[in-house]
Amino acid sequence: MRLLRLLRLFGPATIVSVAYMDPGNFGSNIASGSLHGLDLLWVVWMASAVAMLLQYLSGKLGIVAGRSLVDLTLSRLSSRYARIAYSIPLIAVIIATDMAEFLGIALGLHLLFAIPLHVAAGLAVIDVLILLLASEKRGRLELLIGLLVVIIGLSYVVQLYIIAPEPSVVLEKSVSITLDEGKVFLAASILGATVMPHALILHGYLTAERWNGMREKVKRHTRETIVYLAVAAMINASLQIAAYGAFYTKDIEVVDMTEAYNTLIPLYGSLAAHAFGIALLASGISSSLVSVVTGQKVFESIRGKGITQWKVRLVVRMINMVPLLIALSIGIKTIDILVYSQVVLSLLLPFVVIPLVVLISRMGIVTYYTRLAGVIAVILIIIINIMLIASGQMVH
Repeated sequence: MRLLRLLRLFGPATIVSVAYMDPGNFGSNIASGSLHGLDLLWVVWMASAVAMLLQYLSGKLGIVAGRSLVDLTLSRLSSRYARIAYSIPLIAVIIATDMAEFLGIALGLHLLFAIPLHVAAGLAVIDVLILLLASEKRGRLELLIGLLVVIIGLSYVVQLYIIAPEPSVVLEKSVSITLDEGKVFLAASILGATVMPHALILHGYLTAERWNGMREKVKRHTRETIVYLAVAAMINASLQIAAYGAFYTKDIEVVDMTEAYNTLIPLYGSLAAHAFGIALLASGISSSLVSVVTGQKVFESIRGKGITQWKVRLVVRMINMVPLLIALSIGIKTIDILVYSQVVLSLLLPFVVIPLVVLISRMGIVTYYTRLAGVIAVILIIIINIMLIASGQMVH
């Protein structure tokens, strides 16, 4: 009975929020915090607010329409070629997302247990087994993810307590909005890591399955989306703040995730380093569980028939394993792989958010001002991506 009461606390937003605490956020915010201090902290807050709005729209679409964003969009595309063209960026989202989760698990195993990174990459397939165990009974996935979120949050509370950054600087930088050309690449990476396209896709699926047509659940959906994504925003901000306090203030530019871990030990002791490693591993496992659920549902929508989760994970993981091992073999830094994967997600965001806002507007599901806010959010995303392309920093 206690377990059942606990599970009632976890709704679709619980699962979705984990996507906002994935290893890509670690890479983007640690790179930003160590290189630019807190100059891009405002991007975390802005992107988190945009994410809250768009997740609310996606979830409400599922409740009111009873179908997901992907299903509704595919049903409105009469041409087979148009459906294929729409499906390509969706599949790219799944693959790019999994790259970060995959590397996060491998890095966590490597840092905590001193397993060679190439070996850890092979062991990272264990998340398939965890998924199968977690999905045996209804609610177990939500419970596991909720516990992993707690682990991630507590790990960063420990780090911030040990590193103890100056609160006045954090407050000042939170509202100092500047973005010069040299910071656009990392700003786009933070955007892609914070407004997760696969989370926007998944939310509508989950609410449609659980609360189809139950308009009385909209308030709960709104409340949960705000609360859980606010927690995710604070954790993401803490990543950048911790990197600022630990590295930037000491003129240490972090060029690799392993270096970040090893640098923490002499500066702040093994507890801070272990907290970092535990958070990274928990982040990789939890967000990997979410991405495989998204992948399953997207492939089912595209194919028009069911597919098992472990098959989706195995296919996507194999697609990513070869290029990841090659990248590591030729010396590409792990932090660069994480950052680039999030930049790719930023560039793919318009393929998700534009159909979402168009559907919401045409179906009259939200008020005029909410629709307007959605349009503004889409414009902001497009502007940052245009700035990225115009800056020529894709070859970073």
